[in-house]
Amino acid sequence: MHRCLKILWNRAWMSGIFIKQWKEENRIVIPKVGRDDYHKCSSYCTISITSALGKRFEYITAQRLVSVLTELKFHFEQHACVKDRSATQAILSLVEVIKKGILQGQCAGVVFFDFTDAFGSINRTCLLHKIRKHFNISGRLFSHISSFLSDRVARLKLDDSMGDWIESIFSPSAGTRLGPLLFIMHIHDVPRCINPSMLMT
Repeated sequence: MHRCLKILWNRAWMSGIFIKQWKEENRIVIPKVGRDDYHKCSSYCTISITSALGKRFEYITAQRLVSVLTELKFHFEQHACVKDRSATQAILSLVEVIKKGILQGQCAGVVFFDFTDAFGSINRTCLLHKIRKHFNISGRLFSHISSFLSDRVARLKLDDSMGDWIESIFSPSAGTRLGPLLFIMHIHDVPRCINPSMLMT
C-alpha cells in the first residue's frame, strides 16, 4: 500500500495536479466562545476536514513551500506556521517589548487587529498573483498550489447531518495544512508599522 501511495503522490506531483477527491471539505460548525447570541451565523466558525490522504499530500506540498520561504528569509518576525516557531513565542516577544518599555519609564500600548472572517475573505486569484509575483514561486509547486485552490467543494456537517456539496470559491480553507501558510503569505504585505510577529492565525 505504501508503494502504491508513493507512486500516486509522485505522479500527482509531476503532473501538478491535486486530486479532486482530496479537496472535498466537510466543514464542522464550531461555536465561538463568549458570544451573547448563538442564533446568529456570525457566532459560529467552520473548520474544514479533508481526507487523510489529502492531508498527507498537503503536508508534502506545505513542506516544500516552507523550504522555499525559509530560503527567502520570509518574515523573520513571523511566528505562525513557520518551522521552530509558535504563537506562544509571539506572545512572549510582545510581553518582553511591553516589559522593557515599562522598565524604561516609557508608555507601552498595544493595538490588536481582529481579521473578521479572515480566511473566508481571501480572493484566491489575488492570492495566486501574490504567490507568483511576490515570492517568485513557479513550476510544479505553483501548479500544485493553484490546483489545491481550484475546483474545491464543501458541505456542512452538523452533528450527524450532512449538507449538499457546493462549490467553494473563496479562502485557502481553514483547517487544512496549507491554508494557514497561504494565509500568512497573503497578508505578508500589510503596512510595516504593524508588527508581523503579531499576525497569528
